[in-house]
Amino acid sequence: MRKTWTVCREEKPLKGTIPYRVAGSVAAVGFTSFLPRSAPRLLTVALALTLVPLPAFAGSTLRAVRVITTADMTRLIVELSEPVEHHIQRQQREPIFGVPERVAIDFPGTRLDPAAKLPGSFAEGPAVRLRAARTAEGAVRLLVDVPGLSDVGTFFLPDPYRLIVDLRGTPRLGKPRPVPTPTRQLPAFVAPRSRTPELRAARPSPLPARRRLKIVLDPGHGGKDPGAFGVGGIAEKDIVLAIAKRLRDRLADEPDLDVVLTRDSDVFLRLEERTALANAEHADLFLSIHGNASTNANASGAETYYLNNTDDHATLRLAAMENGLRSMTGQSGDSSDIALILSDLIQNYKVQEAVRLAQEVQNSLVASVHAHGADINDLGVKRGPFYVLVGAGMPGALVEVSFLTNPEEGRRLADPLYQDAIADGLLRGLRRSVEGMRSTGNL
Repeated sequence: MRKTWTVCREEKPLKGTIPYRVAGSVAAVGFTSFLPRSAPRLLTVALALTLVPLPAFAGSTLRAVRVITTADMTRLIVELSEPVEHHIQRQQREPIFGVPERVAIDFPGTRLDPAAKLPGSFAEGPAVRLRAARTAEGAVRLLVDVPGLSDVGTFFLPDPYRLIVDLRGTPRLGKPRPVPTPTRQLPAFVAPRSRTPELRAARPSPLPARRRLKIVLDPGHGGKDPGAFGVGGIAEKDIVLAIAKRLRDRLADEPDLDVVLTRDSDVFLRLEERTALANAEHADLFLSIHGNASTNANASGAETYYLNNTDDHATLRLAAMENGLRSMTGQSGDSSDIALILSDLIQNYKVQEAVRLAQEVQNSLVASVHAHGADINDLGVKRGPFYVLVGAGMPGALVEVSFLTNPEEGRRLADPLYQDAIADGLLRGLRRSVEGMRSTGNL
């Protein structure tokens, strides 16, 4: 049964509060957009200053809060026992009685697990401290001190249910550490910048250099999550990592592009960690690389997805598999429920740029495989609710390069020459996407 709730509400402002909008509604799974202070039709919300002790409470449970921090973003992952309503409230920017600016996140009808792990203070990032309390209305409230707060964004992920809260603000002084994750296992490769040779004085002044762009490549799965298995026991996590490394090496030779991998070894990363890295790196494009699988051994071809809702059953089954939902195994629910993730699109989501990226990647991949002397079905560009694309602040796409479960394609995927053909196609697609976006002023 579909559960629907409202994410935002309008309250009477307390003295000294500023207008702030938390937009949209979600059903079972959803997210709230990043919102600047200048957003139109602002809703006024206020922080209730009176807190009461946490009594025993029956209902949904807040089990833990994990954190991913970067120089200018703190991502909170709030683990919950089930989908719950939440309200975001923001205090005024001007401190009152020395109280720093803070964000309050309320969960009505929720209890705090006595064994819940809360991060407390943060060594880096814009947020400095987190505390839990219960409001007079009976909601669990997380209070987060965030001096210099600029944006707040939220979205839900299921199985287990997690509310992701991204807090952006002014970086703290001091030398930032490398992009961290809860696992402390997030390697990254940045292509070396090429050096432009000196021009002699007699030559005319060069044109202004184009801004270097950064592409984040995300090899799907990894570690304890092998993804799909194919012909001869090949694992999706290994095949896509090999392709991503080949593509990384090609991008390293591009004079105006930097490249970062979400992982360059066999490590496990949660979906929310992947987009957190892309956001922290201020990436311009995000490409998640996967291999397809089907119970039909004759299924074959390549397809590329951009983030959007769909009612296509085949896409929903694939998304359920890539999203790690139990519904793929028949243990719970209808896989079509995952379509509810996009009840409201993020306001600054660059859907047209994402479509262009997906089209260029798909067309170039198919052409490259054909040029290398192999046949491949062009399954086209599609939309789908893939969680790895949710929460990314840049155009993103997910490519399914071939079917591991098809006898012919599975055999090819284990062949380095076929992996080269795929990497060549993805490189051409990314380059064409970059040039197209530059020509239209979108990058």
